[in-house]
Amino acid sequence: MKRIETINLKKLCCFLLLLQFIVGCNQNNPSNSSNKSLAELVEKEGEEGEEDEKDGYDGPAMAMQFEFERTKDPSLGFVPTQRLVEAMATTMESKANFSNFVSAYGVWDERGPTADVVGSSNGNTRANSGVAAGRVRAVWVDRSDATGRTVWVGGVAGGLWKTTDITATPATWTLVADNLSNMAISYITQDPTNNNIMYFCTGEAFFNLDAVQGAGIFKSTDNGATWTQLSSTTGTNFAFCTKILCDYLGNIYVSTRTGLYRSNNGGTSWTTITPTGLSTARISDIEISSTTASGRLHVSAGIFSTQAYRYTDNPATATSASFVAPVTAYPSFSNRAEIAVSGNTLYACPADATDQVPTIYKSTDGGANWAATTGQPTAGWASGQGWYALSVRINPADANQVIVGGLDTYKTTDGGATWTKISAWVGTAGQYVHADVHDIIWYDNGNKLLFACDGGIHYSADGGTTIRDKNTGLRIKQFYSCAIHPSSTNYFLAGAQDNGTHQLSNAGLSTSVEVTGGDGAYTAIDQATPSFQMGAYVYNRYRRSTTSGASWGSVNFYKGTSSASFSDFGSFINPFVLDNSTKILYATGAAGTFFRWTNPQTQTGGSYYQSGAGWPATASEVNITALNSSTVTALHVSPYTADRLYLTTAAGRVVRVDGASTIASGSAGTNLSTGLPAANAACIATGTDDNNLMVCYTNYGINSIWVSNNGGTSWTSIEGNLPDMPVRWCMFGPGDNTKAIIATETGVWITQAINGASTVWLASPSFPTVRTDMLQYRPSDKTVLAATHGRGLWTQSAVTILPLNNFNLKGKWTSGLTDLNWNYENLPVGASFQVEQSTDGVTFNKIAVVQRSTASNYQYKFSPDNAINYFYRIKAIESNGNSKYSNVVRLFKNGATTNGISINRVYPNPAQSVVTFNYSTNEKGIATYTIAASNGATAIKKQEVVTAPGTYSYTETIASLRPGVYILTININGKIATSKIVKQ
Repeated sequence: MKRIETINLKKLCCFLLLLQFIVGCNQNNPSNSSNKSLAELVEKEGEEGEEDEKDGYDGPAMAMQFEFERTKDPSLGFVPTQRLVEAMATTMESKANFSNFVSAYGVWDERGPTADVVGSSNGNTRANSGVAAGRVRAVWVDRSDATGRTVWVGGVAGGLWKTTDITATPATWTLVADNLSNMAISYITQDPTNNNIMYFCTGEAFFNLDAVQGAGIFKSTDNGATWTQLSSTTGTNFAFCTKILCDYLGNIYVSTRTGLYRSNNGGTSWTTITPTGLSTARISDIEISSTTASGRLHVSAGIFSTQAYRYTDNPATATSASFVAPVTAYPSFSNRAEIAVSGNTLYACPADATDQVPTIYKSTDGGANWAATTGQPTAGWASGQGWYALSVRINPADANQVIVGGLDTYKTTDGGATWTKISAWVGTAGQYVHADVHDIIWYDNGNKLLFACDGGIHYSADGGTTIRDKNTGLRIKQFYSCAIHPSSTNYFLAGAQDNGTHQLSNAGLSTSVEVTGGDGAYTAIDQATPSFQMGAYVYNRYRRSTTSGASWGSVNFYKGTSSASFSDFGSFINPFVLDNSTKILYATGAAGTFFRWTNPQTQTGGSYYQSGAGWPATASEVNITALNSSTVTALHVSPYTADRLYLTTAAGRVVRVDGASTIASGSAGTNLSTGLPAANAACIATGTDDNNLMVCYTNYGINSIWVSNNGGTSWTSIEGNLPDMPVRWCMFGPGDNTKAIIATETGVWITQAINGASTVWLASPSFPTVRTDMLQYRPSDKTVLAATHGRGLWTQSAVTILPLNNFNLKGKWTSGLTDLNWNYENLPVGASFQVEQSTDGVTFNKIAVVQRSTASNYQYKFSPDNAINYFYRIKAIESNGNSKYSNVVRLFKNGATTNGISINRVYPNPAQSVVTFNYSTNEKGIATYTIAASNGATAIKKQEVVTAPGTYSYTETIASLRPGVYILTININGKIATSKIVKQ
């Protein structure tokens, strides 16, 4: 029997309450670092169906636990998400530093998919040939467009997008921004008094562990063309936002996990107005009616805590004490409640402890009194995911018409007396809306609808009778993995969160085929026999093609006796690797083991249970003592030594297994972990031989990237200037053990010179600022493939990722001297370098000449005389007279003073349209403010009279400047202070 797999939500609730305790209550207590195992928290997703079963989309509890364990700071026991904000800022600064050198580092090519279709072997069919994108929580209809066709969409990790005609087939989507300091867009709104003013808030607030922490609120004053982070919202109070609204007087209201906040001045400052008397400050939803000038503000409080509802008729001036409790309330369930309002009519969907919504409630007197609707949708319509995906909206033209969304969507036209299912996530009949509905927008006098879900955006022009996706061109797939064909230039496989395994086979930015459904996990293409390809669902459930990807079947391995009594094993997104020589598949098994499957090409399809009928003799779990009972997190087959397998673990171990194809369970293996951190090792890679190894880690709070040049006997951290963030994949530069490419939480980073603690990393300039999970390399054409978790697949030649002449100037203080270092390969005979120095970052003077070197490492060094505060750059003078500049670096000695002037703060930084800087001085006279580009060219120069010593503030418009790094210099009577400004 075919069936949709489900989750035991009672255990899910226990898991989330545990998370609430760890993250919400005691983040600073290391004693709370232990967590229950996955098996203790969540039961199996469901029973086994037949080979062509419909694989359930999104096991959110599993995905959350999987992500949590591999990113938490081991010393704290929780994920210090503020460090991601800092890492984002460092990434943007790195890219801006090299904005003039994108051509030198080549350009990454986006591959998509731009759209997808369901493959012939995929049981998860879609009505009306539906297209899926990726997860969307935020959607907004632009009020400045009287036709209602302009729509904004925020991908959870895929940036801000816009279409000017949502009615078109397909709609044309324009990427507005995917390089902001935070892309976890959770809601979008617009000022009804001025349509040019728009806001979006960030951070998924519902405790899903794969969620990205936000960085406050972003504002646009030019109808979304440019966006600036509001400096007043950078603190923890605005890190996890559920909604942002703007009333008819232009006041802003933001609900977050820490309370309810209002701004009466466009976001410059905020007042806390969290209603008093609540058991929690976690606000799950807010709505504004239009019954008064500013509208009645309705508040639903409670996220995995006792729910409560409050309202006020004076939100513009309300205090926390101004809110009113209803006379008759709907029951206080324990998880979350979403509300909808139209005038005095409200509906509420409260989720209970099982994350179902057993009863929908209604008020017809503005929220004063509530009663159950006389009818309810199909039992279990929230599918046990009310904590994660839940929405309710009212037809603005008819308060008796309401739509609710969870796994699927349901509609009433008689005020809740009867309900009809209007969409389904699977099947060929009816209307397709992807699973997990996060928001519904009902507009244009009740005619039009938008649905935001884990599969993107869906649209209806007739109140939900006809629904079509608008996902073509919305390139926000969240990939866990990728595989690259050895010879077919444009053929790739990739596994997507909640969106199956995808096959791409066209040139350039193109479409894909979802060859198998459900969550897409790891993938592989046999590099010797590419007609053999592998995908995976979850755990050790495999999808296999022996027809070059034309058709796919299932081979699933379980523990237990039958479909009536079984359990999964391994990890939710289960790592595996295919040995291209022996055709053996190795994967994660139970703790302390790896799973070995010796005939994946020829095994009969179907389901196998370890006990009862038993697994075939070709499948086994192999216990290795050196794994120390820890779970395998990454596997790598040596390309140099036959039958050698490398394993890493969740406890940080690196283990070598020789004779992997036949080694007996209980064998020792070789522990190569001396000196490595006890954290989640995500990837192990070999260089030009088995002596050169690289391993990376995904946890915060540790050195995340290490190398060995003696086969793992000893290891050296090459963290260098890399920010504290997860590193999810690593590889040496092809044929070069001195270079590396890594996939991180903020995109791809590279280094031209592995050099221990002095390693300098550069954020690849043309790659999006997005979590990147995997890299794959094809030697035949030197192509690198990158899988992002929010912006699809990307490719680039390794030759241009790691170019010969990056001309990257680095500098530091060493023993009281300035130490300048740069790389420049194959400098022509007769060419030389000029070292230039500046006191203000604007005017540079030559201080030395460095001649061409014949050394093979192409590295140059110069140490100027000791100085307090200088800027440096290198000018390469070619033999033909052409010249080229490096980037500019500023070096100052620790403890140095500015002799009378200091810059205290520059904000926002990065900035888009305006920047403000505060400074203190003991001088008086003419203050000259200069903003110069990194190449020294003056962009802005202003003067102001300083009448007395003190602290001053100055605001400058920089909207006309090109994105990049600029140097702010303040000069008063020859006394100078400098700071860096990053222009987005």
